[in-house]
Amino acid sequence: MSSTISPLLRTDLDGVFRPRSVAIYGISERTSQRIAENMTVPGVPFYGINPTKAEACGVVCYPTIADCPEVPEMVVMGVGHGRIEAAIDDVLSVPGVRAIITPGLGNEAGPVEGPRMSAIVSDRVRDAGIAMIGPNCMGVATPGYPSPWIGNLHPTFVAGPVATIAHSGSIGEILVSLGPRIGFRTVVSAGNETVTDVADMVAFFADDPDTRVIGLFLEAVRRPAAFEQALQRVAEAGKVAIVLKVGTSEMGARAALTHTGAMVGSDEVFSGMLRYYNAIRVDDFGNWLEHLEVFSRATPPRGRRIGAVTNSGGEGEYFADKAEQAGIPLQEFSPELKARIVAEFPNFSGVGNPVDCWAIDDDRIVFPRVFELMAESGEFDVLVSDIDHSQWLHAGERELATNIANDLRAACHQTDLFPCVITVTTADPPIEDIEWARQHDIPLLKGSLPGLRALAARLTHRQRVPASRLLPAAPPLPGGGDLPELESAGIAASYGLPYVRAERCATADEAAAAAELIGYPVVVKIDNVAHKARVGGVALGLADAAGVREAARRMGGRVIVAEQVLGGVELMIGVTRDPDFGATVSVGVGGGLAEALELITHSLAPLDADGARELVASLPVIERLLGGEVPDHLIEAIAAVSRLAAEHPEISEIDVNPLLVSPERAVALDCLIVLDNPEERAA
Repeated sequence: MSSTISPLLRTDLDGVFRPRSVAIYGISERTSQRIAENMTVPGVPFYGINPTKAEACGVVCYPTIADCPEVPEMVVMGVGHGRIEAAIDDVLSVPGVRAIITPGLGNEAGPVEGPRMSAIVSDRVRDAGIAMIGPNCMGVATPGYPSPWIGNLHPTFVAGPVATIAHSGSIGEILVSLGPRIGFRTVVSAGNETVTDVADMVAFFADDPDTRVIGLFLEAVRRPAAFEQALQRVAEAGKVAIVLKVGTSEMGARAALTHTGAMVGSDEVFSGMLRYYNAIRVDDFGNWLEHLEVFSRATPPRGRRIGAVTNSGGEGEYFADKAEQAGIPLQEFSPELKARIVAEFPNFSGVGNPVDCWAIDDDRIVFPRVFELMAESGEFDVLVSDIDHSQWLHAGERELATNIANDLRAACHQTDLFPCVITVTTADPPIEDIEWARQHDIPLLKGSLPGLRALAARLTHRQRVPASRLLPAAPPLPGGGDLPELESAGIAASYGLPYVRAERCATADEAAAAAELIGYPVVVKIDNVAHKARVGGVALGLADAAGVREAARRMGGRVIVAEQVLGGVELMIGVTRDPDFGATVSVGVGGGLAEALELITHSLAPLDADGARELVASLPVIERLLGGEVPDHLIEAIAAVSRLAAEHPEISEIDVNPLLVSPERAVALDCLIVLDNPEERAA
């Protein structure tokens, strides 16, 4: 993919997010008071369009758009479905309007009239080349700019680097009412997205200098190809999208010839697509918010080594448990660091991680000094204050939390250590602590596990621009349906995937001769059957000619004789082809375990080496099975299969299962490629 603007994307959305003049069409005190208050910003001209009024909601009114002193860049449609068609015609009658916000045409318009009028309005706006948010939305809320938002905006809705787009209006209302812990570039309630959709807005925020992280609450992706291009722009800009998708479902039932095809549905493909473009998917609203908070901080962590300070032994043990659950286990302090701490504070009976400083010495002595010693040790990349911050704390308890957070900041000041405050409670922190955290660019996270999961995502996330998916198609492979094993393996081998030595044999005697040539032990498999094991078509560990002949006769004579490779870990590589996102690569534990235990992960094709490593890293069990090291030959095998799928759109499925991976090599023990029927390709 290219970084140039695609014709699929409309990114000239300054009229939505930075309008220099605004208007409400059909403004009235009865329906427009709140939105008029939200749109009133000093220095930004604001006009009312209402032929029956001279003034409404404190705004001077004009009969038509053409009568305004200037053409407003943004127009909010404040008229009902019976008048909106004529109002749209008036708005489009003069050049200069850059954005239209249409909150209405939802339930109030009825199940027939609403969709009909929505289609009429949307077609006209789209043909005019103007951006439109909605219909049927809460609008757009942007701190510091006119906000066409039909709900209340509290003063604690503050500016920051987090741009969010929500398909749910109520989720948008929650976001603007969160308080000041997360600072927003904007909050968009996208509505029905009939003209401007999430892909357009994501691409805009990818280029927007005021946006650092993009939060998406999605019900559906209306234009998959455009959405992919938008995420590519986000990755190229060095930013990250944090995605919470609801309404997950599987693809319709289909006859899958491969293990992979049986396991991969639309939701898995969507996750794989996000992974390909370096986006992060979460499955819980609270986790989503904590991710937005930690990724909104400008200074990145340098590594994953975490040292924490707490004021409770039990709380510290809980923190350590949750850190391990989040995938970022804490390391022990070195003997040297423990000795330095105990030398200064002999009351310590033991120094763990987190280190519990409660009642060791005066808190204004022990907490700052322990943080200093940890910072000086060079053993950590991240320092955490694991102290409760709740607005319901009183007097000394509240002061203690604030003091310890300041001790953390002081220890990290003028270093490249990453400071973070994580509170066990999920109660809101005091507003003074929130403002302190934002001022000093320190994440203040709520809840040990949600906070640690978000911190883990920030620590493990690498800025990576994915490989281009626009590979030239290779000459199509002949045939259709499932290809025989040796033909499948030969095609895969031409792309660099090693396959065991094997021979096709027509008789039992040929099978015995092939076994002598290959060398015992061997495997005998029935030829040209997709699921051999299910029909008793595999015989393993055959050590002599008699055993080979007997197996071949039992399988009908036409068999494959292959070397039996011993030693290694059985994995699988698969490919399916999604109607929206194309070729999807899956990697997991081999054999039936992947299907039984869902030990499988997904991304799009093709994958370069970095993308293949990211895919393997997303399923930690693979690294554990391989003894902690992921060999280059596994990465090369994944990249080879992905390239094969990307260059051959006629391939609908690939199943390499098992792929035997040892320290020396990765070799396919079985391979199946499924092609579309030639008639379907021609159509």
